[in-house]
Amino acid sequence: MKIELLYFDGCPNHEQALQNLKEALKETNTESEIEIIKVNNPEDAIAKRFLGSPSIRIEGKDMEIKEDNTTEYSMRCRRYHNGDKWQGYPSKKLIKDKLLLFKNEEMKNE
Repeated sequence: MKIELLYFDGCPNHEQALQNLKEALKETNTESEIEIIKVNNPEDAIAKRFLGSPSIRIEGKDMEIKEDNTTEYSMRCRRYHNGDKWQGYPSKKLIKDKLLLFKNEEMKNE
């Protein structure tokens, strides 16, 4: 499973997102390397389809936002709905749910 974590310098939340991602991978018994991708400027954000920092993509798809023709790529911080509050990083539970969803889809396609 291909997993990417995208961020930009100055984002205070990418380290917590990475920690939650690593723990979620372990707890779901998902073996995968995490490709950490630094986004450097607005042009880079467009080229990398960057939806904000931190972003996690599983198999090339953002774990939360469904991209379409109206998606704006830019250098901004993201907010995630984690239970009853908003945070600047995805919770471990949110990541685990998405990993399990992708794993189930992979099993169906085998």
